Amino acid sequence: MKNRILEAAEKRFFEYGYRKVTMDEIASDLGISKKTLYLHFKSKNAVAIAVIRALHKDIDKLLKQFSIEIPDPVERLGSMITEVSARLTRIGSLFLADIKKDIPDLWRECEDYREWKILEYGEAILKEGIRKGKVKKDINTKIAMLVFLGAIHAIIQPEVFVKNPFSIDEAYKNILNIFLKGIQK
Repeated sequence: MKNRILEAAEKRFFEYGYRKVTMDEIASDLGISKKTLYLHFKSKNAVAIAVIRALHKDIDKLLKQFSIEIPDPVERLGSMITEVSARLTRIGSLFLADIKKDIPDLWRECEDYREWKILEYGEAILKEGIRKGKVKKDINTKIAMLVFLGAIHAIIQPEVFVKNPFSIDEAYKNILNIFLKGIQK
């Protein structure tokens, strides 16, 4: 039941944002009572946290899968960013803007997760790319990933999407394209 609740909540949150969704609507979508919903989650805030954490788990599984299936490090980095951005695009800027304002601890958790994954995973891939001759050897991998992360932090923000005519997916793809062209041999 918990997974069904998370799927229904995710669908609503990602379409309408956090603020506009009610526990009544989530329960109604599932054909259950609000009381049943509260047996599994004590609040809408708890549901939002669980939705984000489930998304992070999904991304972790994906990264492990890519480590096994894609031997070329540059291709793996590109695939990683493309697939992760596709998953994050589902979230929608409205939900992100709402949690940034209404659940700042969850927003910080999202930012910390993104930063940790990009730095840890990305730097390891770049080091492997240097060893395999796919990445320029004079690249400082830490600085390269901090540059990439800086671009992500500057652009993947709810307020940026409100003011600009591009999607989260388009932003990720452009950042990736610029970054990969700069590091490849």
